[in-house]
Amino acid sequence: MTERQIRLICQQCMERCRAAETWPPDLAEFISLVSESGANAFGLTADAVLAEYRHWRNESWRYSGSDKYPWPQPVLYHICTEMRRTGVEHQMTEGELKRLAERLLAKWTKHVGNGFSIPPGPAGTPSTGSAASSCRANPGTTDDGRIQTA
Repeated sequence: MTERQIRLICQQCMERCRAAETWPPDLAEFISLVSESGANAFGLTADAVLAEYRHWRNESWRYSGSDKYPWPQPVLYHICTEMRRTGVEHQMTEGELKRLAERLLAKWTKHVGNGFSIPPGPAGTPSTGSAASSCRANPGTTDDGRIQTA
């Protein structure tokens, strides 16, 4: 976890105390706080995925295809295109889309955690650039998308 994520979790715990909720949080609540802080290989939360999905959907008319959109991270290309396909197919509500974003983010986090890499995104994603741009887009990853170990 990064220092920013730890601070966010501590802030959330303090807010819970101010709201007169139980302290300390039980394990399930703590895990929930950790997941909300973006404590995954991508540094993304479900809300961030949903925000990028909305941005892509609103701006997609500017691009000839989803592969031409400038995705901030290759994993977002895979998550958002799956969200669009599933969302349209099942006519999902906003809440259902958020739960889908959470599931897909967990799926890709588990995928990377098992040692697999993210398939390269389209040409506009940072992963196809230099090693420096790849590491900026996915901190803690190697050029081929694998998670760096200490």
